[in-house]
Amino acid sequence: MVAIMGAGLCAMPEAEASVTVNLGPEQSFTMGVGVRGQYMTADPSTPDDGSAAAASDLRIYMGGQIIKTVKATLNLERIRDGNWNVLDGILQIEPLKGLNLWLGRMLPGSDRSNLDGPYFLSTYAFPIVAQYPGMWSGRNDGATLWGKLAHDRFRYMAGIYKGHNWVDGGSGTGHNPLFAGRLEYNFLDPEPSPAYYTASTYYGKADILAIGLAGQYQVNGVGTASLKGDYKAWNIDGLFEKRIGKKARWGVYTLEAAYYQYHTDGVKDVAPGFGNRNPDYGNIGGINSGTAFLVSTAYLIPWRVGWGRIQPLLRYQQFRYAHDLYGPGNPKTRQLDAGANYVLDGHNLRFTLDYARYTPAGAAQSNAFLLGMQLQY
Repeated sequence: MVAIMGAGLCAMPEAEASVTVNLGPEQSFTMGVGVRGQYMTADPSTPDDGSAAAASDLRIYMGGQIIKTVKATLNLERIRDGNWNVLDGILQIEPLKGLNLWLGRMLPGSDRSNLDGPYFLSTYAFPIVAQYPGMWSGRNDGATLWGKLAHDRFRYMAGIYKGHNWVDGGSGTGHNPLFAGRLEYNFLDPEPSPAYYTASTYYGKADILAIGLAGQYQVNGVGTASLKGDYKAWNIDGLFEKRIGKKARWGVYTLEAAYYQYHTDGVKDVAPGFGNRNPDYGNIGGINSGTAFLVSTAYLIPWRVGWGRIQPLLRYQQFRYAHDLYGPGNPKTRQLDAGANYVLDGHNLRFTLDYARYTPAGAAQSNAFLLGMQLQY
């Protein structure tokens, strides 16, 4: 696979992150694009199973600076029915590095995986244990205060957002808001990522030891109007990435872990399509009560093969459902991923070959191979 990709990509230019046009003093406009495509084979033991090739993500990134302290972001994503949805729509008031206010649709305080987004994970597939609710791709409408302190080593964010299950017959008919926040400290180098966003690997750009703590809370956040409960969730996550040898002469080692607790007051949430809403977005249903964890490791081999470097990786996840709420005892859903990235330009140009073994609670195990590509410009 690596040999074929190396030969086929030898004429491709190195990927850029975006294009910026200066419009005047302290004024600019930036535009970029992101696309992810995949081919997945599914378990032949399942009767209705097959294989599929798809463009799993197509995004257009746009940002502008009006004056030095006021900016705006508009990112669009193509959804599966062929229409486009607003991914991010943010008015950014940024007077100080340690105190900023964002208004609109954005990522609320949550775990590292959600703040990575699909393009900045170390693996291709989004983790099954990261289950914070959102209107679309982990986003929500609201307001966020955030900042960086202690020479960018400490990052915080706190906000209030549109709540879960704001639909007739749902638990959120009273329109209670969702509160979310996150604290993170970098013990080695500050993470080289913008705002409060994160990544699960930086490919040796810095030595990272980051610990984050996130939490969310909403009164009457789960269930129906007649049987509802408060939603409470929190997680702790950590990322360790170390360059081995001077200038990463012997490669880059990465270790990531996260632990989650989701609580629903002993109430089962409604299904994502409740109230005839599109299950893909709308912030309706789908919250599960239980505990979960993930652990992943990767090693970026220092020697180039063709135009890129190989990064073998391994990830294990487990979601343990609340006792007797979804079946007898504590049913578990598990997934193991093993594979490798072929990294040409960090997160801007990367291929992934992944084997996934998925064992859902109360159902048969399935296996699949995935070949994925992502490009950001």
